[in-house]
Amino acid sequence: MKENYIITTFYSTHLALKFENLLKKNDLTIKIIPVPRQISASCGLAGRALSKDYDKVVKLIEDTSFDIEEIYELIDGEYYKRK
Repeated sequence: MKENYIITTFYSTHLALKFENLLKKNDLTIKIIPVPRQISASCGLAGRALSKDYDKVVKLIEDTSFDIEEIYELIDGEYYKRK
């Protein structure tokens, strides 16, 4: 079974790297990846986390007022906008 992921896009590279540090400090798994071609973004980097952590990631974004562009979910090779 394939793992499902959430992909978070940002307005700048700086925000992507700052987001990576924020999630790691909160014991969440994240990997910085190039923005997939199917997703349009202002920055060339995105954060990939496990779909099972979606609620934790969103709460962290809301609690810290973190500035993201969009959140997508990758399910079976298709991207769906989540937030």
